[in-house]
Amino acid sequence: PYIIEESNSGVEISIIKEALALEGHELVPVYSHLDRVAYMFDQDKVDAAHRYIMKGKQKHNIFYGSVTLEYHDVFFTLHERNITIEKPLDLKDHTLLSFQDAKKHYPKWLPEGYKHSQTSSQINQVKLLQLGLVDIALSDKNIFNFNSELYRLSSGGAIKDMRMHIFTSPYQYKPLFKSKKMAQAFN
Repeated sequence: PYIIEESNSGVEISIIKEALALEGHELVPVYSHLDRVAYMFDQDKVDAAHRYIMKGKQKHNIFYGSVTLEYHDVFFTLHERNITIEKPLDLKDHTLLSFQDAKKHYPKWLPEGYKHSQTSSQINQVKLLQLGLVDIALSDKNIFNFNSELYRLSSGGAIKDMRMHIFTSPYQYKPLFKSKKMAQAFN
């Protein structure tokens, strides 16, 4: 997983923590809903942020670090259902379970009126898809693959074949800092 809040671990945390430690800095994570990251950064509650979404004019200079992660959100379906996803309208008659705030990222693909729900526990996407309780899951492909393996192990064996439907390009996240010196230390 990218972030495991309970243990301050995961790939995302480790990359940032280790890069800063090489220059003598200590990462003290502050967890927040994605909508609050920009607010916390802009209100001087934190010195750095990850997954920052700009909202209007910034009062600080912003210094970006190097790319830490690449996410690639895709749709997953059970192979046996033979669902084709090529355009947003293909989702209309199917139930879909996504990560939190997916509608903000993909309003064209997840308009009002579609059978869409979201979960913060992304292993539920795999479980509900495997049980046939949802038709489509929207997830980062690496998170979904990790959770598929966890589900396979916890359910005691094989899982049904699934299809991955690519509908967008991967996107990259960079941490940002208030200090140019800190961004350089990270890089």
